[in-house]
Amino acid sequence: MLSKKSFTENLGKKLRYIREQKGLSQEELAYEAGLYRTYVGHIENARYSPTAYVVYRLAKALKVPISELFNFEN
Repeated sequence: MLSKKSFTENLGKKLRYIREQKGLSQEELAYEAGLYRTYVGHIENARYSPTAYVVYRLAKALKVPISELFNFEN
């Protein structure tokens, strides 16, 4: 089982990876998800651990299934 810190770090890395693959800036992703750019940056840098609803909003903005953000094996 992952620690909360490891989970948050993996989620941030995965979020950044998918965002960059989609060619989006943090600002563009934040706008689409209805969040602040700085908040997206804090998630990507593992400073904040987002709620399930925030992860849902990010997945919708990225047009990926929520499970993709939690697939840390790639």
